[in-house]
This record gives sequence, C-alpha cells and structure tokens, in this order.
Amino acid sequence: MRVRPLLGGMALLAIGVQGIGAQETTVVQPAPQVQTARRTVPVFGISVGSMSIESGSAATSQVGERSYGLQLDAGALVARHFYFGMDVGGQFLDDHAQFTQNTTGGEMKSTANVTYVSAIIGGRTGALGPMALGLNLGASASFSRRSIDNCSDCSVDKLSIPGGAFVEPMAVFGRGNARLRMTDRVYLAGDGMRNVMSMGAELLLQKR
Repeated sequence: MRVRPLLGGMALLAIGVQGIGAQETTVVQPAPQVQTARRTVPVFGISVGSMSIESGSAATSQVGERSYGLQLDAGALVARHFYFGMDVGGQFLDDHAQFTQNTTGGEMKSTANVTYVSAIIGGRTGALGPMALGLNLGASASFSRRSIDNCSDCSVDKLSIPGGAFVEPMAVFGRGNARLRMTDRVYLAGDGMRNVMSMGAELLLQKR
C-alpha cells in the first residue's frame, strides 16, 4: 500500500515548513556600539605661586628677590597624554623704590609687578594610582613696571625682569574632573625670572 510513504512525505513537508517559518521570525540583534574616549579635552586651571628673581636683576630693578602672585591657564589634553596651552600670570614684587604722587584721588603710592604670558607644550603619564606626572616646555614674555594703579598721567618706571624659555615638571593628584596640581617652572636663562613654584587646581571638561 502507498499510504505509509504518503504519510511520511507529508510529515517531512510539515517539518520543512516549520523550519522556514522559524528562520523568517529570527530577529537579528544589532552589533553593540563601542564608545570611544574623547580624544581632545579642554583644561582650565588656576594657581597661586611664588617666583624667585635673579639677584642682579632684582638689584637693578630695586625689588626683592622673592614675589607672590596668581596664574590662570587654558589648554587642551589630546589623547590623554599630550598638552597644548597658554597661561597668564601676575607677580606682586617687594618694592624697594616705592614713590608717591599727587593724583585726583589724593596722594597715592606706587606698586611694582611682573605680568607674564606663556605658550606651553607638554606630556603626561597615565594614572599612577591617584597621581599623574608631567613635563611642560614653553616660553614666557614678561612685562615689568613700577606705577600707580588706575592713574593715566602718573609716572611709570619700566623694570627689567625677563622671562624666556622654561621647563616645568608637574604632578597632578586626583581621578575626577577636578584635580590638584603642583608645578615647578625653571627658566633656562635665569637672568630675570628664575623659577615659579605654584599650587592650584585644574578642571577637565569631559563627561565621566
């Protein structure tokens, strides 16, 4: 009889139809997206520091050999290890030749200061526990004078406290976006500004 082969063929056909239906309903899951780290991160910093001045330059300008001031900086950290930036700082000098002058606001005394602007390139290690190390290279242009603040017609004495090229070892502490930073900037010529030691904070504008 041919009933048995017929039933066997119908069974194979049913199994094949079920297999095709199962293939049609299979949902292909999209490949997971790999998030890459942001390669360029803006960095802003503020620090307080103390500057050492070469003794001959300090004597010529009639100021002390040690000063104190504030520095602001901005730059970018590229691929976590390379830094490009600039800073502007001001140092208030111990003035040994202060003068007084009559102004529209009364008799006022002069102050002496140094303002410097620097361009910087540098490199940093990866995290060494809660710390990272770095080394910056750069150069500063400085502007020094003795004058009376907020007075357009008062006397001005230009001082000679040059900056120049420098190297700057640094250490950064912390793992978040806000970190503690310590630096020691050493000027290679050393005929004016000799070194600036500073401590402050830096802020990385990146998503955590």
